[in-house]
Amino acid sequence: MYDKKPGAIGHYFKEINLNPNVGTWSWFLHRIAGVVLFLYIFPHFLVTSSYFLTGTSEGFNSWLSKVQTPLFHFLEIFLVAAVAFHLLNGLRIIVADFFFMTKQQKGLLWVAMLIFLVVMVLTLVIFIPRIFAS
Repeated sequence: MYDKKPGAIGHYFKEINLNPNVGTWSWFLHRIAGVVLFLYIFPHFLVTSSYFLTGTSEGFNSWLSKVQTPLFHFLEIFLVAAVAFHLLNGLRIIVADFFFMTKQQKGLLWVAMLIFLVVMVLTLVIFIPRIFAS
């Protein structure tokens, strides 16, 4: 009798099933990257402000030593991926909207993804030695 409405997360999956193209996936991944970056900012502020929280440089060094491990160096690769994807996809959306290039969105997406791949290759070249050197 009543059509059951999807929840907040179910809405996204329903949208992907209704319109499974690269634009929809780009929109979905843009949302995921935004949420990941939003959640990252709080521990980042905690570590960077730990000098003011503890009042000593030893407190800052203590917090910093906790995130200078191979695990966190590995996770930094995903942080760079989230930042790069969110940035490039956001710039693609801005260009498409403000420069009346909505018909070229798919091409702009592929250009953004090519730049993303270059950034990720450079990131891996820089970060992989850091992971195994620790």
